Amino acid sequence: MKMLFSSLQWALFILMGSIVVPITIASSYQLDPELTVAFIQRTLFVLGLAGILQTLLGHLLPIQEGPAGLWWGVFSLYAGIGPILFGSHNETLRTFQYAFLLSGVMFIMLSLFGWIEKIARLISPTVVGVYLILLVAQLSGSFLQGMTGLNEQTTIHTKMLCLSIIMVLLSYGFMKLPHIGHYAVLFTIVFGWILFHLFDIAKPIIQVDHILKLPEIFAFGAPRIEPNMVIMVIFITFLLLTNMLASIKVVQQVFAQENVSFQPNRLKQSGIISGINQMLGGFFSAIGAVPISASAGFISTTKMTSRKPFIIGSLLIVSISLFPPITSFVASIPEAVGYAAMFPIFASLIGLALQSFETVENKSSLFKIVGISLFAGIGVMFIPPEAFEGMPPTIASILSNGLVLGSIIAVIVEALLTKMKLY
Repeated sequence: MKMLFSSLQWALFILMGSIVVPITIASSYQLDPELTVAFIQRTLFVLGLAGILQTLLGHLLPIQEGPAGLWWGVFSLYAGIGPILFGSHNETLRTFQYAFLLSGVMFIMLSLFGWIEKIARLISPTVVGVYLILLVAQLSGSFLQGMTGLNEQTTIHTKMLCLSIIMVLLSYGFMKLPHIGHYAVLFTIVFGWILFHLFDIAKPIIQVDHILKLPEIFAFGAPRIEPNMVIMVIFITFLLLTNMLASIKVVQQVFAQENVSFQPNRLKQSGIISGINQMLGGFFSAIGAVPISASAGFISTTKMTSRKPFIIGSLLIVSISLFPPITSFVASIPEAVGYAAMFPIFASLIGLALQSFETVENKSSLFKIVGISLFAGIGVMFIPPEAFEGMPPTIASILSNGLVLGSIIAVIVEALLTKMKLY
């Protein structure tokens, strides 16, 4: 029973952290309901398979593979300019298939030539802490919008806000209970979904025609090769690589705190598998996967460090993706339910960031790096995305992403301070 609950909780955590992105992208690219469900299916299939590959062959840690936020930003950017550049939304999606395949090849090449180890030296505890704070800052807006219904209307949905607050309190309450505290996410989602149905604010289920459907390869057509995308893909790949390293380090930090052993020297293997996972996103016309740092908060909160429940949970996600009626059903879980259930987990990432800062000896240097990085990174989050439309897509995708920009600044400032010894 313990293994069942642990596996279900991992599956729901993966699902809640993944389902919003494909739904949003499908809406941005004006996919009809049937194509939307198919896109969600393929994305879940890739994410579940990616998690299993990393856990068995890559970093060997239970880390959720989720839709890369950076790719999500690029998808959103090209939803507006893609039809102008390539002729239509479908042609833009074909171009993304090529971009994922190219990024996967770059990941593998960087891993084989030892670049990952060199980049890993730049991901210090200071950079990890900055990354986690920026991640929470960037996601906090989405969480509160989802919990207040602002993703669906222009004013706060009072009933949804009240229920979301109740669910957050329930989640913290479940954590304090013996025996079931480790399954707080699972119980909160179940109770929350029931509450939303009782108050008649649950989402409708999209009707589908097929009971079983295998993921389609190149669903939007053959990949469209666009040389102009190469520079952007190079930048994105390096940033995704940095994200992967930060996520692995923060989970290893949690394992060390819990006195759980792990294999630290698996960066090359992790990079190769990440490359394969990017290519899977291209082959199956889905979204490129990346290790999600929030897994550290999940593990820290639930104390579930074993790989077996994670693998079973990932297999459940793969199984769900093969059955459109089930995919459609789980896609109807209200966003507010998922956000409220995971609120404590993401909030705990701030604690992990502060713990990371505590390991830094030179506090004067730390304060400079953190201050500059957070000031710039969080500031960018308040600039409207349309303000970057006049810039080249590569530059816009970096400057418009506070998490990426702040993390890059942290790496650069720390390197400069170290080199110039400005302490």
